[in-house]
Amino acid sequence: MISSLRGKLIYKSNNEIILDVNGVGYRVLISKKVSEKITELNSEYTVITFLDVKENSLQLFGFIDEKEREMYRLLLSVSGIGPKIAHNILSHITFEDLISLISNQSYISKIRIPGIGAKKLELISMTLKDKIYKIDKEMDLKQGDAVASNSGEFVRLEALNALMNLGYLRNEAEKIIRDVLKQNESSIQFTTEEIIRKSLEYITK
Repeated sequence: MISSLRGKLIYKSNNEIILDVNGVGYRVLISKKVSEKITELNSEYTVITFLDVKENSLQLFGFIDEKEREMYRLLLSVSGIGPKIAHNILSHITFEDLISLISNQSYISKIRIPGIGAKKLELISMTLKDKIYKIDKEMDLKQGDAVASNSGEFVRLEALNALMNLGYLRNEAEKIIRDVLKQNESSIQFTTEEIIRKSLEYITK
């Protein structure tokens, strides 16, 4: 599987590029963030990729980082969304916009994506709301290495990182989690998923 490419940019349009990698040109459909970053022809760039394999075709999709690629994979888990629709979404809105949509359905009215209506956006929000914490579950947790994995502190640390990846500042995320845990005396037994779910419910009240 091709998980990344590094090469010289020899062609660029709004939502696709061609990278020359050792004399081979790879056509890559790109996200909005990649389009904003990759601008100069004949310069070298690295793109995180996802290879969509079908019976009669191979198509590469490019992303700015691992988080954006994981979001693409999560989009594919939504009913009715295939590779091209998922790419269309990420080529018109940023990762942060999509996070805002998933965590708060009131954000739907602010999003405009050709071919994607409000009902589909609602389905995305409902389907991925409980899955979003997975995006960085294994990223940026080195600070928790010294904490036992089955402890309440480690669970809260995972939830904190997830909320920060949703765009909340550290002090805001810490306050949300504190308020959520205060509402239940047995909060020490919560799983990471339960804390994040309750935090999202608390935020959208």
